[in-house]
Amino acid sequence: MSTRLLRRRPARIGSAVVIAIILLLLAVALGWTGIAAMAASGSSAGAVTAPLTDSGAGLDSLDHVHWGSAAVIAVGAVLAVLGLIAVILGVSPGARRITSVQAATPDHIGDLEVAVPTSALSHLAAAAADGVDGVEGVKAASNATSTIVTFSTPIRDTDPIRDEVEAVVRQRFDSISFDRTPKVKVQARRSKS
Repeated sequence: MSTRLLRRRPARIGSAVVIAIILLLLAVALGWTGIAAMAASGSSAGAVTAPLTDSGAGLDSLDHVHWGSAAVIAVGAVLAVLGLIAVILGVSPGARRITSVQAATPDHIGDLEVAVPTSALSHLAAAAADGVDGVEGVKAASNATSTIVTFSTPIRDTDPIRDEVEAVVRQRFDSISFDRTPKVKVQARRSKS
């Protein structure tokens, strides 16, 4: 099966790229205004000591801040770095949230790919574990390769229950034709009763 079709971009791409572009534009505007102040003063030494108020209206409260100050340089650098980080996070694919399943392909269908979301794996594991005697509450968390089942029980000796929960969840997963069956880890917590 092709993993190319099963891997999708996360939903965060639109918002992250928009925020990244805004941050990068602010950093570029700050740099451009600083270069314009240097060009207007005629020398680099004069531009470093030129106040921010010389380059734009509405900046009268910033008379004491100069283009060469560490605060202005730091703000520009932070904006640029945050913008680049947001672009990278928005464009890079997220974690796999699906697991592929083998399905019988009819002759009239060329390529067929079947996938199960990892949230469904969590629900399957929790439902299977909830039916075990002695289990009071169940939580399950899954990713593409493993499932962690955490259950609570009032019984002091949790080892037999943990083994039974693990066997039941593995049996449920084995009944599904996964391309790669997720690993099962079981954790027990003693509930106060």
